[in-house]
Amino acid sequence: MKTSTAHLRRRLLSSVVPVAVLTASLLAAGCAVKPEPLTAEENLARVRKDLGVVLTPQEPLTKAVSMDEAMARAIKYNLDERVKLMEVAVATDQLDLSRYDMLPRVVAAAGYVGRNNDAGSESLNLATGRRTGESTTATDRHRRTGDLAFTWNVLDFGVSYLRARQNANLVLIADERRRRVVQGIMQDVRTAYWRAVAAERLLKRLAPLEKRVEGARRDARTLEALRVQAPLQALNYTRTLVETLRQLQSLRRELVASKSQLGALMGLPPGEPFEIEMPAASVMQSPPKLDVGAEALETYALLNRPELLEESYNQRISADETWRSLLKLLPGIDVNAALRYDSNSFLLNQRWADYGARISWNLINLVSAPATKSYAEAQEELIAFRRQALSMAVLSQVHVAVLQYRELKQEFALTAEQADLDTRIRSQYTNVGEAGQVGELGVIQSEVTALLSDLRRDLVLADLHNAYARVMVSAGVDPLPETMAANDLPTLTQAVSRGLSSWQDRANSVMRVKDLMAAPKTAAQEAPKPEPVKQDAVKQKPVNKPVPVATVPTPTPAPAPVAAGPAPAAMPVVPASSAAQAPASSPAPAPVPVPAPVQAAVSAPAPVAPAATQVASPVATASFSPVIQAELGAYASHRLAEKEWGIIAKRLETEGSGVGALYVASRRSQDGKTIVQLRAGGFTDRAAAERFCHRVKDSQRECTVRTLSAQEQQSDSQTADRLASL
Repeated sequence: MKTSTAHLRRRLLSSVVPVAVLTASLLAAGCAVKPEPLTAEENLARVRKDLGVVLTPQEPLTKAVSMDEAMARAIKYNLDERVKLMEVAVATDQLDLSRYDMLPRVVAAAGYVGRNNDAGSESLNLATGRRTGESTTATDRHRRTGDLAFTWNVLDFGVSYLRARQNANLVLIADERRRRVVQGIMQDVRTAYWRAVAAERLLKRLAPLEKRVEGARRDARTLEALRVQAPLQALNYTRTLVETLRQLQSLRRELVASKSQLGALMGLPPGEPFEIEMPAASVMQSPPKLDVGAEALETYALLNRPELLEESYNQRISADETWRSLLKLLPGIDVNAALRYDSNSFLLNQRWADYGARISWNLINLVSAPATKSYAEAQEELIAFRRQALSMAVLSQVHVAVLQYRELKQEFALTAEQADLDTRIRSQYTNVGEAGQVGELGVIQSEVTALLSDLRRDLVLADLHNAYARVMVSAGVDPLPETMAANDLPTLTQAVSRGLSSWQDRANSVMRVKDLMAAPKTAAQEAPKPEPVKQDAVKQKPVNKPVPVATVPTPTPAPAPVAAGPAPAAMPVVPASSAAQAPASSPAPAPVPVPAPVQAAVSAPAPVAPAATQVASPVATASFSPVIQAELGAYASHRLAEKEWGIIAKRLETEGSGVGALYVASRRSQDGKTIVQLRAGGFTDRAAAERFCHRVKDSQRECTVRTLSAQEQQSDSQTADRLASL
């Protein structure tokens, strides 16, 4: 007995000692961790690596840099822009990773299990309460195991899907932040460019004037030493020269860093020389033109400001977070299946497959469900209020930017006039100085005054360009297109130039805020009321104002613009109700191509038959239903509406789907301007129209499903002034 006890003690010690040694080693390693600063070699390697990225060679500067090229270089090589591009790339990679979270888990595992003795056991007879006295085992001392398990949680799939949608919105948020950085960079480049132009223009005149003032100061000291003049007069003369020299040096200090700032914005290495393309004299004398009203800029800003779009995406994320919180309250359903292997020799089947399903529900979640839902809804409301407050701030920024631009424009006009007067005064001083009628000090002071006036004019021009760029930033103008054929510098420069020259047309094409706030008019309200026709009337009074025109685009090329005059007699009037009531067996005439909206004064219309004997006009069927339509917005011209439909049709690939466009022109009652409403039709039911609108809204465009009432259809059928049916 003693021998067995000693043997057991030795075996216990032999198993405990290695564990104790391993534990002590781990504790010693953990306590040995201390702060280790970078070594000199590691720090030097870091600097070399960073400089290799920062000072990456750019495309060579082969000519003077224009403002468009400077903006293009800043967009391509500016480090802040690169950081935002990397953030977009990281968000995209995170989205790709989150898609894998929706997949089920498939886990392969292999292992080895061993022990130092047998896993034996005895049995107990429950009837007698006695042990059987026999020790048995059903497990080998050393075993090898392996399994391939499939697990899928339905609730986790829903949560992962919502998380992937949130990551997709985070990608869009990162892109909006990149847009905001690009807009700020372009504003800074514009300001730095015009300050650098002012420096290039004036520094060439500054150096010879400084030499002349320095020479006059030496002469003044000589005259003071020789006592040619009275001491007080000589000292005042010298003091005036010193003050003039101080002003010139202050000007140099203000201008000398402008070119370096422009180079830094373009991503050039510090100190690298480059030339600036000097604008023409006419450009220096004329400020940038802003032909967009404040109301149009307000709407454009509300539609395009990156901050507002970012908050809209945050609202999407918050809505998905609400659904995630509600999904977590539901029971979880686990589906599992596995292939398993165990080398235990006592097993009858060493290879087998098992499968099953399990549902689990934390009942405590039922108690917290109302609070969870209330918190999620409060989060959504907070984001909505924050976006609305930001919208108000955006409107204020647009107004302030426009006011500053107008004030600086007036200041530039006065400064330019003052500079012209000082230049003419300097010419007079130069003439009388050459004639000996005035001293050199008066000539120098006139030249300094003219130089200061030119500098003030150029600096005010730079501030005016900065105010112009601030208007663009406040309106959310992005001069770059969504996609470009290439990313080389010439292509990027051309894209910047086109964007800067066309953004005002895009801003003028949007609706005004007051029009957006007004309730949308129905077709019956938009259509003019038909005058009652008398039985003895043979002709109508001439119509002096243009009427709403609806045009249906067809695959045939658009005809040339029609001159003002009566409509051709061959073009039938197509009531919508007639198209709806046409029998299916009767052959439908070919669709009539309709030109763009034409505002024509009808001087002598054709006689109108009495109402009781009117004959129905020929029916021209269209490829879309007049009942269900999707309103896509209103535009200032038919060309802009047609261009917008081209973009939507290309993105949604509507060709061959039966969906067509409508262009309905109407006149606003406030100012009499024509507004072209863009609509889409051809939907089999309202659900199809809502699916179409959902896809349009995914492209950040407005879309509203609209069903025409019987009254509206009847009004359309009675409106004989429309040139095409809905």
